[in-house]
Amino acid sequence: MIAELGIITLGLALVMAIIAVVTALVGEISKQPGWLVGSRNALLLTLPLLTASCLILIWAQWTGEYSIVYVSSVAANTQPDHLKITALWGGQAGSLMFYGWMLSAFSVLAVIFAWRSQRRLMGWVVVVMSATLAFFLMISFIFENPFERFWISPGGQDFTREVALLAPEGKVEAYPWLATTSAGETYTDYSTSNVIAPDFGGAPFLQSISEYDGQGLNPLLRHWGMIIHPPFLYLGFTGFIVPFAFAIASLIKGEMEPSWIRVVRRWTLIAWICLSAGLILGGRWAYDVLGWGGYWGWDPVENSAFLPWLTGTAFLHSVMIQEKRGMLKAWNMIMIITTYLLVVFGTMATRTGLLSSVHSFAESPLSVPMMSFLAVTAILSIGLYIWRDGQGFFKGDHEIESLLSRESIFLLNNLVFLTVTAFVFWGTWAEKITDFMVGLGLRESVINYGRPFYEGRIPVVENIPIIGALSPIGLLFGIIFILMGVAPLVAWRRATAQRVGRAILIPTVLSLLGPLFIMLVYDADVGAMIGMALLTFALTATLLEIHKGAMARYRAHGEAYPIAAINLMMRNRRRYGGYIIHLGVVFMGIGIIGSTIFQDVRNITLDPGQTATINEYTIRYDDAFTAVAEDNRTMMIANVTLLNENGGQIAKLRPRRDIFRNASPMSISAAYSRIEEDVYVLLTFWEGDRVSFRVYYNPLITFVWFGGVLMAFGTMMAVWTNEEKAARVRVRSPRQRPVTVAASAGD
Repeated sequence: MIAELGIITLGLALVMAIIAVVTALVGEISKQPGWLVGSRNALLLTLPLLTASCLILIWAQWTGEYSIVYVSSVAANTQPDHLKITALWGGQAGSLMFYGWMLSAFSVLAVIFAWRSQRRLMGWVVVVMSATLAFFLMISFIFENPFERFWISPGGQDFTREVALLAPEGKVEAYPWLATTSAGETYTDYSTSNVIAPDFGGAPFLQSISEYDGQGLNPLLRHWGMIIHPPFLYLGFTGFIVPFAFAIASLIKGEMEPSWIRVVRRWTLIAWICLSAGLILGGRWAYDVLGWGGYWGWDPVENSAFLPWLTGTAFLHSVMIQEKRGMLKAWNMIMIITTYLLVVFGTMATRTGLLSSVHSFAESPLSVPMMSFLAVTAILSIGLYIWRDGQGFFKGDHEIESLLSRESIFLLNNLVFLTVTAFVFWGTWAEKITDFMVGLGLRESVINYGRPFYEGRIPVVENIPIIGALSPIGLLFGIIFILMGVAPLVAWRRATAQRVGRAILIPTVLSLLGPLFIMLVYDADVGAMIGMALLTFALTATLLEIHKGAMARYRAHGEAYPIAAINLMMRNRRRYGGYIIHLGVVFMGIGIIGSTIFQDVRNITLDPGQTATINEYTIRYDDAFTAVAEDNRTMMIANVTLLNENGGQIAKLRPRRDIFRNASPMSISAAYSRIEEDVYVLLTFWEGDRVSFRVYYNPLITFVWFGGVLMAFGTMMAVWTNEEKAARVRVRSPRQRPVTVAASAGD
């Protein structure tokens, strides 16, 4: 019965999404408000229906309803309770429904909060959001239904599905529909899987077999990072439906009012920080679980999530120019459309198995429908843009007056972000594109890039001083860090070279501290020294800008300096939230340079009591033992003592290797972390008392995680802005001084 309830609620949600699309279209065409209200209500109903579907599936996982195919594949009797819940997004079918739930949640929240203020656009906004939701619910209901069950036909048709792993050892006689083969080694299951009962009228499989146990989650997905990483990534992806829907609605209606731009910016910020958190948490999961001592390997699926982050970041910068100066309207529309198309593209690549990755799902029947959806979305959105562009819809209120202006710097910043996007896109998809070209006879070989493509030196300029020491990504992000530091110091419209020169003088001088730090603490690597100089420049320029504002408030109001700084930030949360985001990015950059360029790796084999050194640390192997966990995995655990250079004990570490009955072994690292470094130990081999380890010394890696926290904090400040309140004050107080208006509006 529980499966039937899930099927009904999921199906009704799909019906409500389709009704919302149809009624919104009728309302827009007929200009009758009642139809639009009906479409809104239909869309609102999708959220409780999908919530019920998700809760039903979670309950099935909790109670062990193994007649449901999805539950059988991701749940197990010995699985901890919290993993029985998070198994909702542990496989293709469940995560697709969860993805649909998030789409519904964002759509419903957007309708609730913007229905009155953006009433003229809401009809088409509902059409776009509901059509997208209907598509994902359709593929969830038809192609990857999480409530599909096993069905049996006693002595009936042989569906030739081998279930040796499904039948517990020694329990074969308990399953009357299992027939032993002549060899007596495998068993043939007279069953099939389907959403509804098949033609032969069978009964649900394993409905009354209490001895049966599910396969459980993939061991790689049992880490806390994978518990929260996928939801944040899905929030980032699904959140971009709101700005995209408003953008398409504005194109259809022919409106580009500042009010909807503010709505779009806020929803984009929410989606952007969720996507940022998803990327960072995914890096933390890779660092802890995958056992290679790093957190970002330019994996194709990692890149597919990184691409919309890049274009979303570009949009968040350039949309400020449209709000402030009424410029770059066409650019912002292109950025919104591109970001959403990259979201759909990344979703398709991950869920169809098109890209081979530890993060992707296996090949599925979703390729054709998802490619079709991407093609239709691209054709309609680009077609609308071209149509409105031909009508002069994107003509700006002003033109860029000087190359030395904040507008020019923001535009250059976006061009660099787009260059990074194109570079990463080509590195990710070159193999697939060139393979297709080989098939057409246009090429003789397939291009297959790896990490050296992103992190190696640039062949064309490798002999040029300074530039030749940087990787392609390093060079591009170096430019971004320069622009990050300069942009707040340059005035709108136009600035003089003398004034900009005076403004950047102190940050430029202080930027020398970065290379000095590298020379004193680590090896004098040219690329690292350049990178640290650029990061120090961006850091000091941002901190000085905050300091100037705090000092001005300190002098004007007589407040203590810390109080003045806090009040300054609270008065203009949007501006200073952006600065804190920049600081977070800088700290992440410091961590990336330290943990990649200066990482030290040692492979060591030790007998009990023996030691090995890495940097100023000593590793002593004490002993090892085996244990069996509650979920029946065998754990091979080594006891390791970390000593300082004087022989004093610093920490006890227990790296281990987990052996699973029906999955590949997994190495779980043990790490000793300080602000300035990590010592990261992996157990790689065990023979008798002798054990092999791979030990990593990762300098400054803590800055990567700290930078992510700063980015999250800064984004929350920027979203929680007070500009609407300030706008109301300006309306009620027309004699308010211009300086107060500028301060309230923000940059």
